[in-house]
Amino acid sequence: MLKQFGIFIILLCNSFLVFAEPLISSENGLHYFGQLEYFSHEKKLSLEEVRKLEKKAWKTTPLDKASFGFDKQHYWFRLPLKNTFASNTPWLFRSEYPLLDTIDLYLFSGSKLIQEFHSGDKFPFHQRPLDQPDFVFPLSIKNDAEHVIYMHVHTTSSLQLALSMHTESSFWQTIAIENATKAAFYAILLSMIFYNAVIFLIIRERSYLYYVLYLSSFTLFMASIHGWAYKFLWPNSPEIHQLSVVFMIGITICTAAIFTSSYLHLKEISPKLNRVIKTLAIVSIASAFISLFLPYALMIRVNAALAFIAAGIAIFSTIQEWLRTRNREVLIFITAWTTVLIGFLLYSGQKFGFLPVNNLTEHAIEIGAVLESLLLALGLADKINSERKARISTQERMLEIQIKANQELDNKVRERTEELEILNDQLQESSVTDSLTQVKNRHFFDNSFLSEYRRAYREKSWLSLLIMDIDHFKKFNDNHGHQAGDKVLQKVASAIKSAVKRPGDAVSRYGGEEFTVVLPNTPKEGALLIAERIRQTIEKLKIEWQGEMLSVTMSIGLVSRTPSSSEGEATLLKQADDFLYIAKDNGRNQVAYEDNAPSTSINQQN
Repeated sequence: MLKQFGIFIILLCNSFLVFAEPLISSENGLHYFGQLEYFSHEKKLSLEEVRKLEKKAWKTTPLDKASFGFDKQHYWFRLPLKNTFASNTPWLFRSEYPLLDTIDLYLFSGSKLIQEFHSGDKFPFHQRPLDQPDFVFPLSIKNDAEHVIYMHVHTTSSLQLALSMHTESSFWQTIAIENATKAAFYAILLSMIFYNAVIFLIIRERSYLYYVLYLSSFTLFMASIHGWAYKFLWPNSPEIHQLSVVFMIGITICTAAIFTSSYLHLKEISPKLNRVIKTLAIVSIASAFISLFLPYALMIRVNAALAFIAAGIAIFSTIQEWLRTRNREVLIFITAWTTVLIGFLLYSGQKFGFLPVNNLTEHAIEIGAVLESLLLALGLADKINSERKARISTQERMLEIQIKANQELDNKVRERTEELEILNDQLQESSVTDSLTQVKNRHFFDNSFLSEYRRAYREKSWLSLLIMDIDHFKKFNDNHGHQAGDKVLQKVASAIKSAVKRPGDAVSRYGGEEFTVVLPNTPKEGALLIAERIRQTIEKLKIEWQGEMLSVTMSIGLVSRTPSSSEGEATLLKQADDFLYIAKDNGRNQVAYEDNAPSTSINQQN
């Protein structure tokens, strides 16, 4: 436990270092702006109409308080630029909140419109002026005239601006620091997902699986808020981006509820509270899918309320359990949920316009999430360690029973092994037997022919090979059908087996209508007698099929050698195949071999 706690302290310190940079006050570019003026209207006005508004129609607000909560009205902002200077490189105007639906920006130099941009998360990501998750506009300031920005914003999400102005070099330095911070945040979450997933795969404890699901959904939720999911996952689908935030809130609540139930074993210790948690999970998943169809502004409020309820129930249930058991991992669980709840309260209060926009409220969820993920990982480890000790004690009591059971099992295994050996022999036999003809198959031939060839080479003995093919078998199939052809193959195979007498002679189906016979220790004269016996047997064979008596003939290629090389089996096989084709070319129904005449002369010799 002390080692785990030490690791936790190290990670906790690192997490504070990650977020220290954004919380340190630094130059933010506010001195480039004059007073922010704004005007809101139910309908969108044109730029010309807005510029003609009287001065009294405009309201003023400090830039750091430019947060208007969830407001469906169209907002126009007027912002004069000051302390800017003519530059060959663009000035970069930035709105850091990435969930604005529509932003129309117009830059005036004096009374002349010199630039305009139309952006927002209702447009595909590639339409943004700069490839950034928030909104950045390159402004061309080429003279020292007075420059004014008019900006129209309309959104169903919280309306925040978080504006800043940068020179190009200053902007990229700022982005580098921010990206490093965000990368560290996501690296912590992803490493915790991976770490807990590996533990789940090792020990198969469901709490780790539910925790991985919770962290994964929360990570995707944060990536949607920050705009990274839009940039990397669905850049051409603004509809998915707009739905992802509110949808992932419901999914995150659901996985968090299931994790809480599993972590605290609520099914066993508090069935009533477990039913409440499971109901909350069902409601949240239903809310997630309903949010795909109902307005964003409504469902973000519903899902935010569900998040508060879920966090409250989680804290209540854990406090109740801790008061009952004084369990250490439960106390860690309480602390973890408290940190994320505080972070969510600060962030939500800012988005609804109750709290100011600053580094603390903007990054409250990230800070709470990092602390929560580390604390929960520590709590899970401590919980599993306690359960492991209990299991060891139980296992010792069961060891004696297991030894006795193993002895009985050994006896059964011995009996089963003997049965399996018999079945294995049968299986091996079936694996080398052609299922249709019940002679050996091509696999058996390839292995046995190579083995017989090499034995003949070692012993300097004769080896003969017959390759046989049923004449005109394709035409036979076309005329009588494949079922008749199958019966012919069965009868021919049986006839070949009956003509081959010695146990060591191997009959195989080579493929299709082709058969082979391997004849060890058999010179050409003996092999020719067997070949002629087979040919004549097939020629006399009568096969009854649907009231008709059918017959076929066989062409045979024969080769006999005393092998002079240990690697010549392929050559021997090719020679036999060549003689088979000679037999076919010379009229079929005959045996062809080296230096022989057609079949009629062979018959005369025998």
